[in-house]
Amino acid sequence: MVIQDILTGFVFGVAAGLSPGPLMALLISETLKGHKKNGILVSISPIITDIPILIVSLFILDQIKEVQHLLSAVYFVGALVLFYLGYKNIKLKELHIETDLTGSLKKGIILNILNPYTYLFWFFIGAPYVSNAGFLGGFLFTIFFFIGITGSMILIAVFTQRLKSFIESRYYIYLLRFIGVLFIVFGLILIKDGLSKF
Repeated sequence: MVIQDILTGFVFGVAAGLSPGPLMALLISETLKGHKKNGILVSISPIITDIPILIVSLFILDQIKEVQHLLSAVYFVGALVLFYLGYKNIKLKELHIETDLTGSLKKGIILNILNPYTYLFWFFIGAPYVSNAGFLGGFLFTIFFFIGITGSMILIAVFTQRLKSFIESRYYIYLLRFIGVLFIVFGLILIKDGLSKF
């Protein structure tokens, strides 16, 4: 189970780090306009924003864990979120990253706080997994999630000049589609876990 917790956290982290969106646009923009250090600062912003969200999500889940049907509903909504994200990735045909944003660590934090997917992920997917995995499993999941997301984003920051063309290529689309399939698989696992809560 420990290996599963590590791999699951890492896969979710890498998927989040590679997903197109405002944070990636800011990451590339900061690196191109400033310095790799600026891009790296953007890369670590999820650690600052996500840990408090995870703690609050775990607290809320702890309050409702005695209401089995409500807890199951959290798992089912999490599965729907993953199905939606998986569908979006699989149907993706082309991608262009706009790099006209400006900012640094502060801007990255603001973007992540305003991103609804951050809250959806931690409350309906991340926190239920951490709660279900126990202390060690939840800790490893969280640590390797942050290793995955910050590591992948730092790589993009370090190799932005080369990776920007890859990010706008069909190979990146194929990678995102594969991640979409993984999202759907994890969604099915959440449904199984939700059914077990009845």
